[in-house]
This record gives sequence, structure tokens and C-alpha cells, in this order.
Amino acid sequence: MTDSWLVLLPPVIVLLGAFTTKNITLALSLGIGSASLVAADCQLLASFKLILGHVQQQFSDPDNLYLCLFVIAIGILVMLFNHSGATIALANLISRRLKTTRSVKAASVLLSCLLFIDDYINCLTVGHVMRPVTDRLKIPRAKLAYLLDSMTAPVAVIAPISSWAGAIVSQLDQSGVNLHHSADQLIASDPYSVYIAAIPFIFYSFITIFSLWLIIYKELSFGLMHQHEQVAINAGNLFAGKAPLIIPTDSHVKIENCSLWDFMVPVATLFGTIIFGILYQGDYWLLGGHETSLKAVFQQKHNVFPLLCAAGITALIAGFSLAFARKKIDLANTVTIFKQGFAVMWQALMIIALSWIFGALLRDDLQTGVYLANTLLSGLNLIYLPAMLFIVTAIISAATGNSWGALAIIIPITIPMVISLLKLATPAAADAVFVLLPSLGAIFSGAAAGGHVSPISDTTVMSANSSGSYLIDHIKTQILYATPAILATIMAFLIAGVLMHHPTWEIVTISLSLGIALCGLVLLALNKFYKSKPML
Repeated sequence: MTDSWLVLLPPVIVLLGAFTTKNITLALSLGIGSASLVAADCQLLASFKLILGHVQQQFSDPDNLYLCLFVIAIGILVMLFNHSGATIALANLISRRLKTTRSVKAASVLLSCLLFIDDYINCLTVGHVMRPVTDRLKIPRAKLAYLLDSMTAPVAVIAPISSWAGAIVSQLDQSGVNLHHSADQLIASDPYSVYIAAIPFIFYSFITIFSLWLIIYKELSFGLMHQHEQVAINAGNLFAGKAPLIIPTDSHVKIENCSLWDFMVPVATLFGTIIFGILYQGDYWLLGGHETSLKAVFQQKHNVFPLLCAAGITALIAGFSLAFARKKIDLANTVTIFKQGFAVMWQALMIIALSWIFGALLRDDLQTGVYLANTLLSGLNLIYLPAMLFIVTAIISAATGNSWGALAIIIPITIPMVISLLKLATPAAADAVFVLLPSLGAIFSGAAAGGHVSPISDTTVMSANSSGSYLIDHIKTQILYATPAILATIMAFLIAGVLMHHPTWEIVTISLSLGIALCGLVLLALNKFYKSKPML
């Protein structure tokens, strides 16, 4: 169903439900019910069967199960850090060197940069590590959640070695950007090289990272976030007056028994396993394969979900082995650690599962993304193409809560559309498609931006969960902070469209510089004029 405005109704219901009821689980349930009714022409029995079918489909998908296991493994690992004293050791190390709120916020961002390889690992790990430090300096949980969420997808999408890179290269390859010399080939180029060339055009990531550093350095505070910060400073309540969220911890660990090794060994194992898996899947020669260059390895399609799951389990084995060897835990509290780890992630898993079902209904039955793309992109002037691609992809990503799903919708539409607009014979050379890099940069930016601000995206849920923030507070406080970056990115892509025939370095330099300048001015203006205004 792609020919009716009704396909937009379920996402609207979810957004309104989230903000009015402050219950994301209820809002998603309402969205699932309304989406199934629209898809089944309001026939209750058919609607119920449709939902059951998607439940079965989502939970029989191995990748989804791998992701659930990975999330649970990270939750257990975090609880192991609490019991072994690893979190206390790292927090103490950071606390000794960082005495101001500005330095702690900066440390959170830098730690996120080090965990660029995957946005899930990033937000799940950094939140649990930094929470004790930010609590000590009375930084509200919503602010920590914002810092985490802003450094997930925006960082991973510009990292050439990341789970996002594999997903993007795979989509480009399937959409006709490849060297296969087949009938489906539209652009004769290596998809990984095209992705690397498009990274400077992922304006949203660079503008968001700039805005984050400006907010930290200038200590900008406005809107609802300012209220959270004032309550934290004046009353010591990190939840803007709400009852604190109870997070399982283990307070009996003695500080003198804590060691950074309890943190470093499992984390190094986690990343080492992921890197080893990527090299192995990419057929690297040192592991008995045939590929001799790292570039060729990362051009391969990688199945990231079983890799993340295997890495999580391997890190657990390493962490528990070390903890047992150092007599930090015993069999009795091992069960407690597993229970607490599952409890920490249970709410996040529930919301993620509902998001899967809701996203599948929008994607497969209502085809909301295709409707938006066809409605907004048809008959578009080439100058406005990058800006419109950014807007459309961001809307789809935010509405469905699935950044990679938005990529899967827009990239296969955009590649042939661009070839048709330019009236090129296929397979075309990548250099001949002068609009290709700005368009792809806009799509990647839109996917990251939509996932960043979506109330139902995985990273939004996980950032709130790992920071210990109320999810609805994270959603409401973050949107005003992210809006200047979104507006600045739209302007940057409009400028890129005007300069489309200029050399790449000129397009990127001028567009990105003006976008960053606009974002900075808007943030400073918001801080000056609306700092004390309630933004409810």
C-alpha cells in the first residue's frame, strides 16, 4: 500500500502517543495496532493475523536473535564490571584527572570516539562507564543520554571500519554500484571506494560533532535540558524532580580491590573478536584467505550481527575467567550477575522488539518509506536533490526507527533515479555521475539524523537505558539540541546542490563551513534568548 496518506498515520500516532502518555511501549503498541488495521483495511481478524505473522517473522530472523543475545551479553558484562569493581576503577581513574563537568562531558565524547566500530557497543558501554562520574558531578541523566546518542550513528557512519560501513557497502553493491559487469550494474565502480569518497559529504555527522563540542566548551544550556541541569545542581535530583530510576549495582566491592584490568581485558577481547571476525569474513591472507589488502577486506559484505554476538559472548568468557582467577566473584553471585544483566536490558529489548514489528509493518505492508520517497522526490530539480534526499531519509529513519532500513529504501530508489535524471548510459562511470557523492552523503546523513532523533530507534532506547535516564526525558530534551544541526545540514546540502558542478573540495569546504557556522550561531542564540524558558 503506497498510494494513500493513511500510511503516514501510524508513525504520527506513535509520536503523539509517546509525548502524551510518556509510555513508549504503549505508543509502539498503538502504532502496531493502527498500522495493522490500515494494512488490513480495518478487518480485525486479518489485522491480528498480520501482527502474529510479523511477530513470528521477527523472532525467527537469526540476525534479530543475534542482536538480542548481544544486548543481553553487554548487559551481563556491565553487571560483571560492577561486581568486579572494573567500573569503579575506571570511574576513579577518570575522576582523579577530571574535576569539572566540562572535562567529564568531553571525556564521555572522547570515549565514544574510541568505540566507533559500532553504535550499539558505543552507547551501551560508555553510558555504564560514565554514569558514576557524571552522577558525582551532578550532571543530569538526560544530558548524559544526549551525549551518548549524539556519538552513536553520527560517528559510526563516518568510520571506514564499522558495522555501518559494511551495511552501506552492501546496499550500494545491491543497488547497482559494483564491478560485477552484470545486467544490474548501473555505476561501474567499487562500492567501498564510493562510500569512502562520500564520507566528506556526510555533513550531519560533522555538524553534530561540532555542535556537541561547542555545547560542552561553551557550557550551553537551554530549554528543557536547562531545567534538568538546574534541578540537578540545586536539588541534587538527576531526573528533573522525578523519582530516580533504580539500576542494579553492587555496592559491596571495595575500592582497593578494583583494577583496570577487569575492564580492559573484556573490552579488548570484545574489540579484538570483532576485528578478527571482520578480517576472517573478508578472507584476509593472514587468516588463510586470498585477499592481501585491508581495503579489499573491508569491501566485502560482513554479517555483523552474529559477529557482534560472538564478540559479546567471548568478552563474557574472558571477563568471567579473569574475575574468577582474581577471586572477585564466585558461583553464587554469578547467577546474580546474569539476572541483573538481563534485568538491565529487559525494557530496552521490549522496545526494540516492538520497534522491529512496527518497522516491518511500515516497510513491508504499508510501504511508508516508498510513499514518502515517491511523493517528495518526484519531479525534483537536481539542485535540490541532496537536501530533499536528506529530509526524506531522515523522516523515514525517524518514523520507522530504523536507520539501516531507511538506507535499504532510499539507496535503491536514488541510484537509478540519478542515472535517469542525467540521461546516462549504463554502466556509467562514477566520475560522470557528478551528483552521486552529494546524494549519497545526504542519504547517509539522513539515516543517521533520523535514528538520532527518533523516539523508537535502537540507539535512542539504548542510550537512555545505559545512561539510566527516563526514555521520554531523553527524547524531549534531545530534540531541541539536535534541531540546529538538522537545519544547518539542510542548508549545507542546498549549497552543495548549487555548487554541484564545482570540484569536490570546494563543495565540501564551502557547504560544510557555512553549515557549521549556521549551527553554531543558532545554538548560541538559543542559549542566549531561551535559556530560562520552559520547553515542555
